[in-house]
Amino acid sequence: MQKEKTKSNFWKPLLITIGVLIGLGIIAVTIIIVTLLIVKPFDINLADVPGAIINATDTESSYDHPLLSSDQEVMLESVGIDTTQLPTEITTEQVNCGVEALGQERVDEIMAGSQPTFTDILNAQHCY
Repeated sequence: MQKEKTKSNFWKPLLITIGVLIGLGIIAVTIIIVTLLIVKPFDINLADVPGAIINATDTESSYDHPLLSSDQEVMLESVGIDTTQLPTEITTEQVNCGVEALGQERVDEIMAGSQPTFTDILNAQHCY
């Protein structure tokens, strides 16, 4: 009888602690998600990002930007960036800023038509 009581004394506080930590983690993640949806950092609507990633090629852009491929336009528009407001010419300062933000190799890939990732957009947004 004594042995069973000792086992119960060990597991009960451990399981309670684990449950509390999981509960606090869920609450923290929920608060972070709600905050990001309300604040909309970098003027990007985070509610549209999952759909943009999944359905990026399912729609067509309403504007033909001279420096972007159709896929790039759709990706930017789907996360809330107005492609009509983007510059139609790339200055030397913008290229240099992009190289500092993303690296020369990634800038070359994007200029060759590669679709920018969400991280690329966030890292280089201050350049345009």
